[in-house]
Amino acid sequence: MRGVCIAVCASFILLGCHGKSAMEHTQVTSTLKPVDTEHEPGLLEQYRFGMFSIGGWVNQKMGQRFQPVQAQDEQAAIVYLYRPDSKWNRQEIVASSLFINSERIPSLLNNHYYWVELPAGTYRISTSRPVGVQHFQKPKYLDFIVQAGQSYFIKYDEENLSTRREVSGPLIMVPEKTGLNEIAYTQLKSESYNFVALDQKSGKLRKKAQKLKPAKYDPAEDVQLTKPFKIWNPLTW
Repeated sequence: MRGVCIAVCASFILLGCHGKSAMEHTQVTSTLKPVDTEHEPGLLEQYRFGMFSIGGWVNQKMGQRFQPVQAQDEQAAIVYLYRPDSKWNRQEIVASSLFINSERIPSLLNNHYYWVELPAGTYRISTSRPVGVQHFQKPKYLDFIVQAGQSYFIKYDEENLSTRREVSGPLIMVPEKTGLNEIAYTQLKSESYNFVALDQKSGKLRKKAQKLKPAKYDPAEDVQLTKPFKIWNPLTW
């Protein structure tokens, strides 16, 4: 009888260990390098070399209007990055560069949004404006935590005077209601990125983020005029 009890107890212990290992196995990881939020960005991040992006003054690319998306992995979160339309943003010549955990992501232009998919965890998004291919500015940065199944909104706003002297500078985490109201008028002008390491289709681990290309913009589907446009005829005076 004692032997039977021992066998039953051992079975439960093994079952518990198996369940724990199965849960650990299914936990998603990120292609991004971990970030130490206890320290500010270092000199390598301040004086880095890299490509720069032309701002809205020249780059007037159009894109589809905002549409919410679902995360590919149920253990991941969606973070929307956006920059509203304004005269200041339209006159920008060189856009500020953006980085997440020191990895370059698209710059935000005027009236522009995209999203990143991230496993639950802690991240740092930073920004600085280069001079040519050289960065000199001390990066402004925002540390944030995401939870699985949630959506977040980060706004880029250089015109907010109250935040210019803060560590995060133009990067602001806004409430969902505010984000949905403001992002509704923006356009998808760049790729979005999935930083979940596990490929949901193949089941394999990827080393680099998955680029998600935007749908091709069709002006015919973006009707904004209430009347047909006509060329002015001076003979009608």
